[in-house]
Amino acid sequence: MFRENIIAELKAKIESSPYDAENYRNLANYYVGCEDFNNALLVYKKLIEIAPSDIQSLLNIGSICFYRKMYAEAIEYFNKVIKIDENNFAPYYNLGNVYAEIENFELALSNYEKALSINPDKAEIYSALGYLFQDVDNLEEAKKYYEKAIKLDCVNAENYINIANVEQKMGNIEDSVINYQRACELNPNDAKALLCLANSYAALKEFKCAQDCFKKAIELEPAYYSAWVCSAITYCDENNIEKAMELLKHAIEIDPNKSNAYVVLANILVDEKRYDEALNLYKTVQSIAPDNPKILTFIANTYVFMNNYTQAVKYYKKAMKIAPKDNEIKLIYIEMANSYINNKMKGIK
Repeated sequence: MFRENIIAELKAKIESSPYDAENYRNLANYYVGCEDFNNALLVYKKLIEIAPSDIQSLLNIGSICFYRKMYAEAIEYFNKVIKIDENNFAPYYNLGNVYAEIENFELALSNYEKALSINPDKAEIYSALGYLFQDVDNLEEAKKYYEKAIKLDCVNAENYINIANVEQKMGNIEDSVINYQRACELNPNDAKALLCLANSYAALKEFKCAQDCFKKAIELEPAYYSAWVCSAITYCDENNIEKAMELLKHAIEIDPNKSNAYVVLANILVDEKRYDEALNLYKTVQSIAPDNPKILTFIANTYVFMNNYTQAVKYYKKAMKIAPKDNEIKLIYIEMANSYINNKMKGIK
C-alpha cells in the first residue's frame, strides 16, 4: 500500500505539471528502485518526449534495454547520447558492454578504448576490458587490465577475484590464492570468493585450508550448491569417499535439477564398482540433460565395465550422433571396440 501511495502521488504531480521533466524522472527512478523496469522504461520515454537531450534518462533507457536483452534499442539510445555529448565516456562504456554481450569483440574493444581516452582513470573500464580479453582466452592481456583496475581501485574485492580467476587459468595457483585472500579480506561475507579460494587451496593439495573455506562459504549460504559439490570433490582427492558421498547427496537434496552432484556421485560409484547404482544416477542426469553427449558416454563406459557391450555401443552411437565432431568420444568408442574384439578372440563374451 505504501508503494501504491507514492506512485499515485508522483503521478498526480505529473498530471498537474505535465511538462516538468523532474516529475517524470522521480517516478521513473522510483520504478527502477522497485525493479519495475517495464514501467520505468515507459516513463523515461515520456520524459524524453519533453526533454530529448536529457542525457541521464537516455543512458537509463539504454541500460534498461540492455538489462532486458533489447540490444539494438540499447545501442540506439547510447548513440543518441554520443550525438549530444561525444566527450561523455558513459555511452561508449555502455556500448562496449552491449557489444561484448553479443560477442562483437572489435566493436566492444573500440568503444571501451574510446571510453578510456575520455576517462583514463575509471577502474570499471579496465575491468570490462579484462573481461573482454578473458572471454577470448587472451589471459595475459586480461591480467594487464585487471592489474590497472586494482591500481585505480584497490578496495574493490571484485577486482581481486577477477585477476585471481585469470591467475588460476594460467596455472599460477599460488598467485590466485593471494588475490582470493585479498578479496576475502575486503569482503568476508562473499561466499563466492571463499569458494574460489577453497578451490585454489585444493589445487595446491592444502586440503585443510580448502575445507575451512568451504565450511565458511556454506555457513554464509547454507544452500550454496557449488560449495557442497566442490567440497565433496576435495574430500575425494583426500580419499575420504564416505564424506564426499554424504555431501553430494545433500547437494542433490538442495537442487535435484542440477546435474553436477549426480555425475560426481555416479563417478565415485563406478570407481567403487557399484555399477547399477551409478547407471541409475547417470540416467537421472540424462533425464535432466537428454542431449548431453558426455553423460551418454559415461553410461556407455559403465556398460563396458559391466561387459555389456551391446548397451555400450548403443550409448556410444547416441553420443556420436549428438556430437559427431567430438574426437574424444570417437577414440573411446574405438578403444572399446578393440577391447571387445580382443575379448571375443579370447573367448570372453
